[in-house]
Formats: sequence, structure tokens, C-alpha cells
Amino acid sequence: MALFKVQALYDFEGESNSAELSIVAGEVLSVTRVDIGEGWWEGLNSRGQSGLFPEAYVQKVEDSGPPSVPPPALPPQSDWGAGQQDDDWDDEWDNDDTYSEVTNNTQREAYAHEPNQNQYSYGSGQVDNVSESNFSVDNKAQHKKSLNIFSSYVKSGLESYIFGTLKDIPLHTKVRIFRENDNVFRWELISEPYTVQVTSPKKASKMGGLKSFIAYQLTPSFTGIEVSRRYKHFDWLHNRLSEKFNIVALPPLPDKQISGRYEEHFIEHRRVQLQEFVNYVCRHPVLSTCDVWRHFLTCTNDKQWKEGKRKAERDQLVGANFCLCVEAPDKDLLASTIESKIDSSISYINQVDQCMKALMQTATDQQKKCENLYKREHTKIGESFFSLGVAFESREGGLFSDLATDIKKIGTTYIEIAKLCEDQAKIDWQPLTDKLYLYRGITSSYPDIFSMQKHAEQKKKECERNSQIPLVQITEVRKRTDVLTYSVFAELDHFQNEMNTEFKSAMKSFLQEQVNYYQNIVSRLEDTLRRFE
Repeated sequence: MALFKVQALYDFEGESNSAELSIVAGEVLSVTRVDIGEGWWEGLNSRGQSGLFPEAYVQKVEDSGPPSVPPPALPPQSDWGAGQQDDDWDDEWDNDDTYSEVTNNTQREAYAHEPNQNQYSYGSGQVDNVSESNFSVDNKAQHKKSLNIFSSYVKSGLESYIFGTLKDIPLHTKVRIFRENDNVFRWELISEPYTVQVTSPKKASKMGGLKSFIAYQLTPSFTGIEVSRRYKHFDWLHNRLSEKFNIVALPPLPDKQISGRYEEHFIEHRRVQLQEFVNYVCRHPVLSTCDVWRHFLTCTNDKQWKEGKRKAERDQLVGANFCLCVEAPDKDLLASTIESKIDSSISYINQVDQCMKALMQTATDQQKKCENLYKREHTKIGESFFSLGVAFESREGGLFSDLATDIKKIGTTYIEIAKLCEDQAKIDWQPLTDKLYLYRGITSSYPDIFSMQKHAEQKKKECERNSQIPLVQITEVRKRTDVLTYSVFAELDHFQNEMNTEFKSAMKSFLQEQVNYYQNIVSRLEDTLRRFE
């Protein structure tokens, strides 16, 4: 029975083969359960589908009466498992059951000290809605999520960090944030920049050829030693990075695909997209120096790979607890500064997200038209001219033979232009789409990041209003909350700088290829024109 209705503020893509329900910004849902816990509600959409969705992604609307909906449908079943040979762990590297067991044990260890909200009476623990702005995130550019349906809240580690309940954790590395002025906060620059090349994708097999996969070769500039990695290894890495650095806007991996995975053009395109992912991580001051990333780039021994993999899965400095490694400026942030900067950032990211989505749809549409519609239209033009030339050629006595040849040349020119049009889509529109895909995946991370920051500020205010909490503890809560906020500001600054640099280069490259394309067309038409002079 429905309790009340809510309207979705943001898009949310439910995990396949889970109890999660995908929702779209603006749609109205009927809430059936609110006692799920950890910031999740259960409800029905207008199609009668039932599932879980984040409470922070919706807001209550006035109920106009009991809803009339069909019986809830079963959650859609994914077909990834049946045909996804490429995304199962190698038996000789590790076992999926072992991975799940280690990960679950790690989560229990890392969050065993998570405080009970009733113990402190600090409040309900609900995450504030970030903004009335809609972060509309389509499936292809969505930030990857953990398989745990409560990942956004249970794994955030926010309360254990804010209340300082995670003790005796060795801090091997420190990440510094510098304050350049009242409004600019930056991660410490990478001391030794490096690059990684993703090359030579090769099809391989095991189990006597029963299982096939594509292996990509990665070569870091700081070692020069090539390592072989499959897509599933990238997928594991992405999950580890997203769980450890949930205050960092992580770039997405290429989409998974069942059919056509061994076609040459698909393999090359995936390599290009993986290179984009690797490039962004290499330039990130936090991601580029973390242990799990370095292990991924350098390990060539199976036994050492297993050890490093399990070590990464047992890491307790994940989620908000990563902020324990952050050295932020020792200056309290003013509440007015925080609120204005976060609100303006939410508005900015939302606007960028929507505009990139629109341009991405346009670029995808243009790419399809170049490969189909435009190619077909130019071919039709060319065939029509060519047919006229053939007709002139057939006149008895050949009086129009020269003219016939020249008109046929017009036809062949347009047929050549049709081929240019088809090939051009891979040169200008596809690279632009890939860049937009990467950054739309990054912007899709920000609703959760802003939500975490809002939640931390809420907890801080609740502590300040509680007279039973000693001043020294309130001071520590303020300090830890400021460190998290400094981290969010530093991440926003890095995102802005990266986007400015990358989009300037991408737009320049796109326009140059467009100029080359049209100059090529003009040159061919001028050559044909000279035949009539």
C-alpha cells in the first residue's frame, strides 16, 4: 500500500540484477516502504515496477489520493552473466567467490564502528536534498556504482569519519590541499608527472579455446614495462577507486557490450576510451598516486597481484575515511562561504551536465547521419549524375562523348564525397562524443559528492546544538567536516581546470578536422569543375 508520493529530483540508474529501481528526474513515484534503512526507500513507478531508490534523490509531493497502479513487476533481469565471457575473473588470478567474501569482510571491519544514530541523538541521519536542480544522467555516462545496493550510504563511512570512531588506522600517505585565496583550494600538484599508453589489444583464449577475451597492453612512462590487462581488470579497479575515493569525481569506463565484442572497430574504439580514462587518472593528483592504481600499472607477477588485490580490498581508509589522509589548511571555513560556494557549484555543474548531454546527443546524431543519411544522399546524387552521363554516352555517333565523360565525373566525385562523409564521422564526431562521454560520467558523480558534504554539515550543526557533547569533541567534528569540505572544493577546482584544458584541445581538434573535411570536398569539386573549362 502506498504511503505517499514523491517526485524524483535526479536520474538514478538501478544496478542490474538487484532490487534497485531506475528513476528519471521529474517522474512521480508511490512510496510503499520507508523502513529499509541507510537512506533508501521502496516504491512503485507509473509502470508498476517496484524497487529501491535513494531517499535523497526524491522529494515529497502533495498526495491527491490513493494511487491506481498495476501489480508490481519483477525487476528486469540482466543478460550480462549469460554471455559476458570477457568479464569473469581469471581462475589463475583470483576467484569471484573469494573476492566477494574478502570485500564483505572488509566492509564489516571498516564500518563496524559506525555509530548508531540513536546513541548520540544527533538526528535522523537523512541526507539533505542537494538542490532543486536536476542532475539528469543518462545510462551511457553514468558513474559506475558498487554492486552493494546500499553503497552510497553504508560505504560512505561518513559518520565514522565525522565522529572519529575509526581508530588506530596507519596512515601511509598524506594528500595535501593548498589554499591560494579565499575562493581557490587545490590539491597538491603531482611531483613527478607521467603517462601511460594503452596499446596492442589482442584476442586471447584459455581453457582450450572455450573462453576468449581481449587483453590490452599498458606501458607506464616511469617503468617502461608493459603489463597486460583485460576489461574486467579495469572494472575491478574502477570499483576499488570509486569505493575508496567517493569525494573524487571518477571518470567512467567504456560501456559493457555483449555482441560484437571481437569486432576490430569495437576493440579499437574501446582502447581509445580506456586511454581517455587512463589519461584522466594519470593527471589527477590523488588518483595518480594511490597504491591500488600503481599496483594495477606495475604488477606483473600473479602471486603479487593477488596479494595487492586483497590488500586493496581490505583497505579501511575508504569513503569519507579517506579524508583522514588529507592535510587541509588549518583555518575554519565560514558557513556563509561554504553554503554560497556549494550552491553556486551545484548550479554550475548542473548547467554543464545538461549542456554536455545536449551536445553529446547532437554529436551522436551527426555521427549516425554521416554514416548513413548523408552518405546515402551524396551517393544518390552521384548515381543520378553518373546515369545522365551514361545516357549521353549512348547517343549514336558519340556526339556527346566528352560531355558524357565529364558528367560521369561529377557522379563519381559525389560518390567519393559520400565515402569521405562516412569516414569523417570517426575522425571528428566520434572523438568529440568520447570526450563528452568522459566528462558527463564525471559530472554524474557530483550529486553524491554534494549530498555527502551537505550531510556532513548537517551532522556538524546537530552536534553544535547538542549541549551534552563536550566542546573538544565539537571542535574535532568541525575540523573533520572542514577537511571534507576542503576536499570537495579541491576536487571541483581540479575538475574545472581539467575540463578547460581538455575541451579547448578537443574543440580545436574537432574544428581542424571539420576544416580538413570541407577543404577536401571543395578541392574535389574544383577539380571536377575544371573539366568544364
